[in-house]
Amino acid sequence: MSRLVAALLLSSVAFAPMSAAAQTPTPPAAAAPQPAYELRGKIVDTTNKPIPRASVSLRPKGSTLTIAGAIAGPDGSFRVTGLRPGTFTIRVVFIGYSPVIQDITISAKNPIIDLGVAKLAPMATKLETISVKEDRAAVITEPDRNAYRAKDIAPGAANASELLENVPSVQVDVDGKVSLRGNENVVVQINGRPTPMRGTQLAAYLKSLPANVIDRIEVIPNPSAKYDPEGMAGIINVALKSNVDLGLSGAVNTQASTPERYNSSGNIGYQVGNWSTFLNGGFSNDQRNVAGINDRLRFDAANTLLSTTGQDIVTTPTNSGQNLNATVDYKLSPRDVLSNALMLNHRTSGEVSSTDYTVLDGSGHALDSYVRPRLVDAKGFMFDYDVSLKRTLAPRTHELTAEFRFNRAHDEDASDQRRLTSATGAKYVEGQVDRNDAVTKQFTGQLDYMKQFRPRTKLETGWKSTVRNLDRDYTSTTDVTGSGSYTLSAQSNSLAFDEAVHAAYAVVSQGVKKWDLQAGLRGDYADRTFKLATQKYPYSYASLFPSAFATYNLAANTQLKSSYSRRVRRPGTQELNPFPTYFDADNVFLGNPKLSPEYTDAYEFGYTKTGAKGLLQASPFYRHTSNVIRIIVNTTDSLAGREITSISFQNLARSNSYGSDFTGQLRVSPKFTALSNFSVFKVVTDGGSTSALSSNAISWMGRINMTSEVTKTLTIQAAYNYRAATKIERGELGAQHAANFALRKKVQGDKGALTLRVTDPFGTMRFRVHTGDGKVTQVTERNPHVRAMFLGYQYNFGRPPKVRVVAPDQTGGGSVGFGTP
Repeated sequence: MSRLVAALLLSSVAFAPMSAAAQTPTPPAAAAPQPAYELRGKIVDTTNKPIPRASVSLRPKGSTLTIAGAIAGPDGSFRVTGLRPGTFTIRVVFIGYSPVIQDITISAKNPIIDLGVAKLAPMATKLETISVKEDRAAVITEPDRNAYRAKDIAPGAANASELLENVPSVQVDVDGKVSLRGNENVVVQINGRPTPMRGTQLAAYLKSLPANVIDRIEVIPNPSAKYDPEGMAGIINVALKSNVDLGLSGAVNTQASTPERYNSSGNIGYQVGNWSTFLNGGFSNDQRNVAGINDRLRFDAANTLLSTTGQDIVTTPTNSGQNLNATVDYKLSPRDVLSNALMLNHRTSGEVSSTDYTVLDGSGHALDSYVRPRLVDAKGFMFDYDVSLKRTLAPRTHELTAEFRFNRAHDEDASDQRRLTSATGAKYVEGQVDRNDAVTKQFTGQLDYMKQFRPRTKLETGWKSTVRNLDRDYTSTTDVTGSGSYTLSAQSNSLAFDEAVHAAYAVVSQGVKKWDLQAGLRGDYADRTFKLATQKYPYSYASLFPSAFATYNLAANTQLKSSYSRRVRRPGTQELNPFPTYFDADNVFLGNPKLSPEYTDAYEFGYTKTGAKGLLQASPFYRHTSNVIRIIVNTTDSLAGREITSISFQNLARSNSYGSDFTGQLRVSPKFTALSNFSVFKVVTDGGSTSALSSNAISWMGRINMTSEVTKTLTIQAAYNYRAATKIERGELGAQHAANFALRKKVQGDKGALTLRVTDPFGTMRFRVHTGDGKVTQVTERNPHVRAMFLGYQYNFGRPPKVRVVAPDQTGGGSVGFGTP
């Protein structure tokens, strides 16, 4: 499979269009240079003002496959390069405007065509009966991001977490935590807004968010100063579907594997007059068996084995959730739009586990054996409301937006664990019941201003303030002797966390010939206070975050870019919270309230080449991080008088990472495409003069996604990803790999679809960690048993989008195609 990945990446270099003459054998010296076939044009509205970011797509006439495309620049101009001679259908669209759909012909005699100007008109309210379908490219590259269309990269995914597993450079571990290029410190946004959830809360939310309500995934590895500086690895934006057609439209979807593993979702949109409403929601349930081991080996100073503790773990975790997302927009006036966005999420999870312990001496003789059963119940509810007012002084060139957001999350969990031995029979000892009750509130206010002075000169500036409060109570009770009487443990405590961040930014963009340049600066002041019952940890600091971008159009279908930004990682409450969180009786998570923020200077370079056969993108990067926060595993820790393995955090001196991403998209034919990604990177961590913790590791990962349109109604997709073993401080993360297959069959015309999805068919998904300090070595393995077969059905209802027919003399009443007077 790795050879297949490499072959696809290499083959995607061969994008130069081949003319018919190139197929005739001729001496190399006599071969004529191949012309660069391309289309050029400009997109404006009916008042002749440019429409930046309008979407241009191209497909062979009579085909449903999009083969090339472009996004209009600030002045409305676009170029579609790397084409072959032939007859095509060009489509120009932008939200709120009627599209332009037109047939054009590229001939060998005229390789470069200037189409002129196309005028898009605001969407009319008087309807005729012309239905319009839109086809978009699976991957769209922009100066600061790659956007991946959800239904193309993973048509059978059940939820957001499974969808992210198929996105190049993105990884999702067995616990649902998301990372980018091997770095878990990535910000996940929903519709361009940072999610207030982190860690296990975010993982649970993504597993409960149905994939069918997601339009695309945007990967922004090096964001500008306009964005919040959190997220050392960058930003992953999950863009939900929000297109609202005139009238009523919607869809319902359901998938199931077993009675314990299923998900359903639906969406509905309605637009009338000045009102636009879009609603989507869904629910999911996932219950499976997880098997694993925790083996602890103890050694003396001479490295002689003293004893071994073996743990065989069988767990049945359950995750379920319900989501509701609603947006309501009202046009107050031709210039002002009031937008409201509501997000509700309810989630529950549980775990029933049993761990068999076997203790052996250094010679392998049994010393003890016992069983630890464990029960966990958790629930959470999140309310998020956002209201904004946008004033458009001039469409897409002069805008002012004010926004206010409130979020509240309430999470509760309880765990019950105890010890059973053959000596006590059914009677237990060492009983422990832990309870957490946490309420988080977050208030955000921001003001954003944008002014375009000339077609390629733009200023963006704004202010943002965020205030977050967390109150959490932790109660631990123990029954050491098994008498049935539980007493309050000294570990019980309560915490309060208050954090405020105030920021201002300015970004200037300027185009000069083939160059597009951007420079920005963001400054913020942060103040946090972490309080325990008897201790207080205040911390205040100011930071500057510069950014710079440069893009150069080397050739008609080749682009170079470079960027720099400074990022910050502010410790979260989970990382600061010293209360113990038990993975099991012998593996405990402990936060560190003395953590300081870490800073990263990120440098990114890029090379992008497009053509009729696909796309090739290379993105080397370098990151220097100071005061780096690292996960520390201590296999010889103790808690409540008992030996445990603790997982905590510590600030180390510095870390340097560098490597490169390679992404290739290959279109073998209109019916077969492949998307592949390969990443290699090296991480060097220096713990400083006072720490023995360090690492120096190279790792790599690859992914390939192949899609074949067998017929006009049947699509087959196969995906495979691999992540090599990675060295960490005091240990190593094992290699991980898995495959997925999906079939999608259209039924009832375009109204319905049947989906068959197989996850991890070969049962290769595993998680393994080997760690130790020379005194104690621990090996942890988990088999999450994700292998399953899902059958799904989707139904679309309502009328399709409709536009008004434009008579040739109605130049101001509707969209006008290229070359029309």
